[in-house]
Amino acid sequence: MLSGSGMRECATLGLNLSFDQEEDQIMIPNKHFPLKLLIAALAAAAGGCATNTPSQQADWTYCAKYGNAPECAGVQAPAPVAAAPAPAPAEPTVVVAMEGPPNKAGECYTKVYAPAQYRDEPVQEMVRPASERSEFTEPVYEEVEERVMVKPAWKKVTVVPAEYGQVEERVLVREAYKREIEIPALYNTYFEKTLEKPARQVWKPGRGTVEKIDPNTGEILCLVEEEAVYKTVERKELARAASKSYQDVPAEYATVTKTVVTKPESLQEEEIPAVYETHKVTKLVKAPEQTKVAVAPEYATVNKQVMVSPERGEWVQVLCDVNATPQRIQQVESALKSQGYPVGVDGQIDAQLTDSVRSFQEKNGLHANGLMTAETLAKLGVELQ
Repeated sequence: MLSGSGMRECATLGLNLSFDQEEDQIMIPNKHFPLKLLIAALAAAAGGCATNTPSQQADWTYCAKYGNAPECAGVQAPAPVAAAPAPAPAEPTVVVAMEGPPNKAGECYTKVYAPAQYRDEPVQEMVRPASERSEFTEPVYEEVEERVMVKPAWKKVTVVPAEYGQVEERVLVREAYKREIEIPALYNTYFEKTLEKPARQVWKPGRGTVEKIDPNTGEILCLVEEEAVYKTVERKELARAASKSYQDVPAEYATVTKTVVTKPESLQEEEIPAVYETHKVTKLVKAPEQTKVAVAPEYATVNKQVMVSPERGEWVQVLCDVNATPQRIQQVESALKSQGYPVGVDGQIDAQLTDSVRSFQEKNGLHANGLMTAETLAKLGVELQ
């Protein structure tokens, strides 16, 4: 997975990637790398990059950081290589390639995307399309006399009330029955004293004869005697069980006076004729006529966003993994710290360092992506190689 035939390797910002040209796949051994740097490194691996570091050296650099990864089984440290003579100091430059990454030994690139640029441009735009408006002529009315029914014929119904009379009647008020008498149970009551809580010794805050210090709070505790607590319990003992007895109660009667209908209620109908009046009424002589009137469209000047330049990607030189040594990272951290950025000088690439690099890029007018590009290192005064 780390190396093999038909594969290119790229080390960017401490992440080792392998791109298999035959299978058209990207191998990602480091699954715990910050997401933003991982996306940038994926772009570099997909486009390809050149390095003069052998595959064995790239494997060892990765496994030195992530020795527990399964692909690091059997990877050994490469044989020491004689150090190349230091190159003559030169003015740091930034290489940008639009077609593809430059294929130069010892250099790594990543593709950085710039968003599209827009500007506001005034344009004439239709705010209301052409339409038709309906217009109506005034209706024509005239007044005429007309006999109008103001109240229709109807039937008047009168209720003739019913007639009633009084009669006496002996009625049963209550039937004979047996009355049940409850004889309650009889109990003897006894009172007993029982132990509710025994005497005990407890540790309480304060000073006393026996003391100790609470290991959690550091508070002084003393041993206190708590007396036993008793309660009085009431106990009842049955002396005589509950029982029942029954008593016969005779029926009861009463004489009542009742009102009864001697003549039922009836209805009496009376025919009431309709009522008419002569009124002047307004009648429609000529209905309104509809005509269609054409309405011209309306236009207004509005601001519209016009694209000035489309979204584009460019290849930017970045710090290779073989050059991202703890000493080189410490140089970057020291340069950022000297300018007031909150970073630790520990030679480790972490989220705090990435955020500080991004803040530095924003302040200095660079593309703020958090990557250690050649342009960023040049601004910090740190050599790329």
